[in-house]
Parts: sequence; C-alpha cells; structure tokens
Amino acid sequence: MDNKTNDKVGDPLGVIGVQTISNQQQIFSILSSVQKARAPITIKFENNDRYYTSLILRTDLDDNYMIIDEIAPQDGHQLAMEKRPFSIRGSHKGVSLFFRPNEIAGSGIESDIAFYKIPLPKEMIYQQRRHAYRAIVARALQINATLSGSHRYGPLTGRLFDLSLSGCRINFEGEIKPALVRSDKFESCKILLNDFALNTPVTLKHATYIRDWGETTCGFQFEGLDGTSQKLIDRFVYFLQREARRLETK
Repeated sequence: MDNKTNDKVGDPLGVIGVQTISNQQQIFSILSSVQKARAPITIKFENNDRYYTSLILRTDLDDNYMIIDEIAPQDGHQLAMEKRPFSIRGSHKGVSLFFRPNEIAGSGIESDIAFYKIPLPKEMIYQQRRHAYRAIVARALQINATLSGSHRYGPLTGRLFDLSLSGCRINFEGEIKPALVRSDKFESCKILLNDFALNTPVTLKHATYIRDWGETTCGFQFEGLDGTSQKLIDRFVYFLQREARRLETK
C-alpha cells in the first residue's frame, strides 16, 4: 500500500480524517468523483493572493493526466500560460481534497474556450467529514434561496441544489454580474424548508459559471446557526435522504 495512513482503493470516500494519499488508483477515483459531480475546484497560484475557479473535464489514469476547464477570472489564463505553479482545492459530498504543486502541461481552445492539461498529482491531502452529510435537493421540490448583502445592489434568488448542517449549494440562472468573489459575506440567506423559514448569514466558498447548464453554481457556509435552526436543517436533510431512497427503490 502506498498511503501514509489507511488506504482503501475500492472505497475512495470511505474513510474519516486527514490522509496523505499516494495511491494513483485512489487519487484517480476521487478526482473522477469530483469530475462527474461537476463540483468546482479552487486554484491558487504561488505568490498570488487571488483565488480562481475551474472544473475538471476529464481524468485519464492510463496516461496520468486530467483536463480542467477555463480558469476564472480571466487573468488566471495568463498566469497558467506563464507556467506558474498552483494548488488545487476541492470538495464533494463532505470530502475535501488539496494537492500541489501543479503546472500546466498543455492547453488548447475549443469554441473559443480555453482548457488545460495537468498531470495527475503524485500525492493528495484528503479529508472526509461525515458529520456534514450533504443531501441533494430534487428540482421537483422547487426550493428557492434568496441572498441579500450590503455589498450587492439587490437580492439574488436561486435554486437550492444541496444542503448540509455546514452549508448549502445554490444555482443561479445565467452568469452573475458583478462576479461573486470567494469569502463574500451575505447578511441574509432565506430558504423555506417545508414549513420552516431559515434565515442566516452565509459566506461564499466558491462560485463557478457552468456554460452547459447556463447557471452559476455557488457553495456557501452557514454562519452562526442557532440550535433550533440546526435541528430543523438536520430534520430536513433526513427528509431528503428518505426521499432519495424512496425514488431509488421505485
């Protein structure tokens, strides 16, 4: 086994705690899961304080590389072309991952959109947080979320995509302008969960415009939830889990 701690190649999401993973099959499995979920990744170039976002478009274990989408904001493209080393951070279903250094090995343009080729990492720092299970919210439930912040001219309303005790993911129609910036704080996030109206401050963790969907997908962290709100969110997450199981058995 190559892992410096516990290694479960057949179950890349089946451990709790922080690990440094060096098994290539397991690294590939984790990155493939992020790719299939179209979960955004965060990029930070060395000697640069800004955060950038992208998506994993393809992973290839045989040739040991992955393809990522264009880097936003746009000045990230120039930094990538200068071969600046960078870190990649991502999360999916309670799993956090981080690896560096990375460097662009190749690039191309399709339909006027840049993409980049990166070698698969030799090591990855990986953490699972099962206590913050993230439940998908079915589109049929039509649950909206409205954000208000003193730094925005007006409220933003989008569709609740997933939910956990630690935060949520909200999808907004079109590309949000002016662009959202990592760590943006909103004083109010209002979500109607069955008969309970949640209203809490949130902090933006990531924001990515996905062309194929025509939507901007954003991850938010809840701030200062009281005990009552935590219990009601926990109850609603349990409801979503039951609904998902019910639909799977139909």
